[in-house]
Amino acid sequence: MNWVYFAASYSFSHMQSPITRVLLTEAGALSALCLAIYPPHFSHLWDDGGAWYQQTAYSVAQMEIELAHPGSSFYFIWQEDRPVGYLKLNTQTRLPGHSSVNGLEVERIYLLSSAQGLGLGKQLLEFAEAQAELGQKDHLFLYSMDSSTASIAFYQAMGFVLFGQKRLDFPLMKPKFRGMCSLVKTLARSPINAGLG
Repeated sequence: MNWVYFAASYSFSHMQSPITRVLLTEAGALSALCLAIYPPHFSHLWDDGGAWYQQTAYSVAQMEIELAHPGSSFYFIWQEDRPVGYLKLNTQTRLPGHSSVNGLEVERIYLLSSAQGLGLGKQLLEFAEAQAELGQKDHLFLYSMDSSTASIAFYQAMGFVLFGQKRLDFPLMKPKFRGMCSLVKTLARSPINAGLG
């Protein structure tokens, strides 16, 4: 098992769950976890209950493609010898509207329903921030459904600020749920710190 350890400037007040890099050979396990997580949270967004999106985005073949991409990395977070959530980071994407600065995108951060409320989402975001600092990135950014008010509030509590908006164009997605907002967390070392506040 590919255990990931990292140093950061903050301290932890509780026992941490292990975080591991997802290997290409674990594409099947990643696909299964994605398919277990998605329906309870997002099936209501779709006219078909999300069947098309899940088949397209979370198949084993698609996971293999994404795991092999040199600018992306996936991580499992574990409890009791099983993965209960995952994180996807992208190093080659840029903050919309600030193309001259380098950032780390948190493309996906998801947990099983049974693993929510345990501080694991916070741990994954702290891990992402530590990875950004190790990579000398200026900021973290992510997207959230604009209807997911609880998620947005969580990100804001973690130091992110609302930055922009966009709309998805998936034909099977219900129009009222197509809005997305971007959120940004500027790291202390960033030269654009004053511009995002």
